[in-house]
Formats: sequence, structure tokens, C-alpha cells
Amino acid sequence: MRAGFFAVLFASTAVLVSAAPFPSPRQPPPRQPTAQEIHQVLGDHHHEQALHHITEAQNHHNARVEAHQNGEHEAAQMHQQQYQHHVEQATHHLAQANHHHAQAAALHNGQDIHHRNIDELD
Repeated sequence: MRAGFFAVLFASTAVLVSAAPFPSPRQPPPRQPTAQEIHQVLGDHHHEQALHHITEAQNHHNARVEAHQNGEHEAAQMHQQQYQHHVEQATHHLAQANHHHAQAAALHNGQDIHHRNIDELD
């Protein structure tokens, strides 16, 4: 009786073990992006955002001119405000893009951009 029980137990264990997936060979952990790569990606992102705002500013400028020609002064004023907003946003994003691209270039040239000398802090 015991032998039969252990035979069934062993057989069921063998079936469960054979159904278990084998671990795949150990994959190396994903590589973390370098600071240079991060700054480059952020600079590219801000550059794209600036281009978007420049396009939107141009659209509002054209709409303002058209509204002004049609005598729709309130609409022209609204488009002027939107134009100004998009120009400000484009300027902001271009500054950010330039900053990140400069940081990426400095890192590429081996400069340490995140640490300052203690004398610079005084």
C-alpha cells in the first residue's frame, strides 16, 4: 500500500515538474542610459516641442491677420494672445533644448557638469 502511494506521489510530482518551465538563460539587466544620452533625448524632445509651438504660433498669426481683415477684432485679439503664448512656449523649449544639448556635448567632451568646486559655491 505504501509503495503504491509513493509510486502515485512520485508520478504526479514528475508530471508537475515536467510541466514547469525551465528558466531561460540569465539575461543581462537592461542597460541604464548614460547622462549624455538622457540630455540628448531631453534636448531632442524640447526641440520637437518648440517646433510644434512655432507651427501653432504661425497658425494663430495667419488666423489673426484673416480675422483682422474680416473686421473680427475680438477674434483677432484672441489669436494675438494665442500667438504670444506659443511664441513664449517655443522660446522656453528652445532654451531648454539648447541647455540639454550643451550638457550632452559637455559630457561627450568629458566635462563633469553636475559637480562644482567648493570655491564656486561661495
